[in-house]
Amino acid sequence: MVAPLCLLFFLPGGRLGWLVVVGWALFGVPALLGWLPILAFRRHGRIAQGKSYILTTSLVTSGLHAVVRHPQFLASDFLAVAVMCITQHWPVYLAGAVGIAGNHATMLKADRDLVGTLGEPCRVYRAQVPRWNPPVGLWRWVRRMHSQ
Repeated sequence: MVAPLCLLFFLPGGRLGWLVVVGWALFGVPALLGWLPILAFRRHGRIAQGKSYILTTSLVTSGLHAVVRHPQFLASDFLAVAVMCITQHWPVYLAGAVGIAGNHATMLKADRDLVGTLGEPCRVYRAQVPRWNPPVGLWRWVRRMHSQ
């Protein structure tokens, strides 16, 4: 994801002004999707003192994690799409597509690793919450809230 972001500073803005505006509007989404999970992991993930936030020992299923399982990977995807919209250049499209594909491969591996580490509760969570699809995740979250 670094490549598209770096290209943002070296390439001029795209020709379609409305798409540039959409790109800059999308640019703020990764900040929320990227930082809020860190706070949730630190608060609910039972992390050992002095360890990284990704070394949780408890499944976090609240906040953004109640809607999508991997909000930080989704943040990277949003960032890539935002930069694609802003620059509108083929090298950025290529770098963004490679980055997004890499993110999704990493999400699949993370899911397998989490089931291995956290067991059955993680399998249940995976059945309830989509990997990275916010509209489906919001729909399922609303249905879970109404069924309680």
